[in-house]
Amino acid sequence: MFFLLKYISLINSWGVQYALNWEKFLFRHDLVCDKVPDNYFNAPFWGNGLLGAMLYQPTGNLLRLDVGSNEVVEHRNSEARSIVDNGRLPIGYFELASNYEINSMTGRLDIYNAEGNFELSMYKQQAAQLSIKVLRQVDLIVVDLKPTKGLNTYWIYRPMPAVVPRKEPIVGENYLNPPPDLMKYKDIQVCIQKRTSGGDYITAWKEIQLADGVKRLLISIKDSYPGNTNLDELLSLIHKYSDAKVYSQALQEHRSWWHAYYSRSFLSIPHPQMESLYWGLQYKLASMMRKNAPICDLMGPWYKSTSWPGVWMNLNTQMLFSSLHISNQLDLASTLSDYIFSKEQDLINSVPVEFRHNSAGLVRCTGRDQIDSVYVWPNAEYPERSNLIYLMYYMWEHYRMSMDDVYLKEKYYPLLKRAVNFLLNVLEKDEKGFLHTPKSHSPESTNGRDTNYDLSSLRWGCQTLLSITKRLHLKDEQKRQWEYTLKNLVDYPVDVNGYMTAAGHSAPLLHRHWCHLFQIYPYYLINYDQPQNHDVILRSLRYWGDPKIPNTWTQAVISSMYSSMRMPDEALKHMNLALATTNLSSNFMHSEGGNPCSETYGGLTRMLLDMLIQSWGGKIRIFPGVSRDWKESVFCQLRAEGGFLVSAKREEGTTDWIEVESLSGEPCLVEHGFTKPFQIEGCKYKKINKQLIRLFLKKGDKAFLYVGKKEDKKVNPIIVKNDIYNFYGWPDRRIVK
Repeated sequence: MFFLLKYISLINSWGVQYALNWEKFLFRHDLVCDKVPDNYFNAPFWGNGLLGAMLYQPTGNLLRLDVGSNEVVEHRNSEARSIVDNGRLPIGYFELASNYEINSMTGRLDIYNAEGNFELSMYKQQAAQLSIKVLRQVDLIVVDLKPTKGLNTYWIYRPMPAVVPRKEPIVGENYLNPPPDLMKYKDIQVCIQKRTSGGDYITAWKEIQLADGVKRLLISIKDSYPGNTNLDELLSLIHKYSDAKVYSQALQEHRSWWHAYYSRSFLSIPHPQMESLYWGLQYKLASMMRKNAPICDLMGPWYKSTSWPGVWMNLNTQMLFSSLHISNQLDLASTLSDYIFSKEQDLINSVPVEFRHNSAGLVRCTGRDQIDSVYVWPNAEYPERSNLIYLMYYMWEHYRMSMDDVYLKEKYYPLLKRAVNFLLNVLEKDEKGFLHTPKSHSPESTNGRDTNYDLSSLRWGCQTLLSITKRLHLKDEQKRQWEYTLKNLVDYPVDVNGYMTAAGHSAPLLHRHWCHLFQIYPYYLINYDQPQNHDVILRSLRYWGDPKIPNTWTQAVISSMYSSMRMPDEALKHMNLALATTNLSSNFMHSEGGNPCSETYGGLTRMLLDMLIQSWGGKIRIFPGVSRDWKESVFCQLRAEGGFLVSAKREEGTTDWIEVESLSGEPCLVEHGFTKPFQIEGCKYKKINKQLIRLFLKKGDKAFLYVGKKEDKKVNPIIVKNDIYNFYGWPDRRIVK
């Protein structure tokens, strides 16, 4: 029904008219430059999940093209923490030398085609057209420059010192690798950076003159360890794509990939800034990750000197991957599972020897090899034991969107057992028979016993293991232990302000991490469908969820929590607070203290998706967090738990139509949001109450629920007159507005 490329105009089997011009729609969300960007946090950027590029002009310097690669890391083997041993290394950048200085730059990052097109204005009426892209299926950065007749240009490469930029490593020390070798290898330029630990990484480039006056710069980067890079392979790659016909074919494949990527789902809302951010982040997420590439760290492929040059696992990675399965990008979402299962033995080795027979854990921060012990961060006495369970929650959501039972049985179930056992092995029983979790760290706030982080993660883990054994008809000897734990585990610590961080420790005020509320979100163990829990949920959220918290993703999470409580006006309020934070920059980069942080990209997209659709607890909720101020909203082909593709339209402040397609034949309960009489076609059904309906769908079946005449139903982008589209770019339109 919904395979869209550049333009589609069709009528589906129910009569819904789809008239979407993707190129025109995404054009209104391009990142637009009306002046020269001057730093990392306002620059346009490109990436293919491995290589990255970014364009800006630091004050008083030449126009600069930063280049980066996800795979370029240190490989030291020592007792130092692996954020130092195996952290990201810088590569370098290209500067554009010319006989006339640049006085202005205008243009846009075309997210539909994943390329940038700019006009450089020089003194003496000289100018140049600049086009940049990072090819999706080829590890090649391509820069086309077409200067006017009197303008002379060339690119200069500036390597950066090869040192992991952790400012104050607690264990170990920063190590500076040898200086790089710049040389010409046959007819390409190369910069060879050797590592004392072994291997090297090489930047290779060549500038060629095309017949139409364009000067094309081809750049590739390759990391090899423990051996050295094969220079002939880099030479062959650059030679191959120097051919105009070969390059033209690669460019077409690049564009086709991006067009197909966007078309897997669609949404439009009457909030131009959020809509621009959502689609800009769809571009960004795909630029950051791909199959068979290294797991995305806090930077993605765009390098910046940072205190956090590694992978964080007590929130950052979890949040980064929290939305992709809902937006129907299962290929990108699966890169998390691919990585975790490839590192399973390392996760086992991360726990003490006495627990390795049945347990696994996930250290807070590490290099990609996961070689650190869980007892390293924050310290041996107060470890973070629940990081792996928390990560596997989003892998569980991914499973629930696809319903792949082979994956569930062979991969997911055994590792979740290990993650849960890491806590079960250390539970303590008091004199009344209640089970307690031992001393641990509630991330970024509290050391204590019975942290709500551990209690909620353990409860969710045990419940999920039991549900898996039921689904797969497994007879597991630990089933009684999980049931016993759920029956006897101590209650969540609570005080007058709601849920505490740990026994004897009140929740912190104005604090960004909400792990003491994971039982509310994302686990939904305590939720607003339970009237008896309304008071404690509201007390907890109103105490902790302060509008004055300056952190972007914290406000996004508060918005999502209010959406789950069907409090849409509060959800919108905190959405707007998230969009207004200074942590979120004008090129939709996010930072903390100048350090890039990738987690927010997933958190912001999940915030919007939680407004439009939720599917926890065996129920699909349509527009649960959409404010009454949004009279119209539409989404198509979003995924729901149980293996459903769902589309819906809201008009005049109420649901107008819904389509549900079953991919797996699972039970289907829908909270529809209709306020007017509606009809149902395509399946048998049972109305539970005014808001709930059960649809009886077999695998491959579709149901259509609608108000009025079905031939009047349409899918068009929503347009808000006299508002700002192309909201992101440079200068910052939040200041203009």
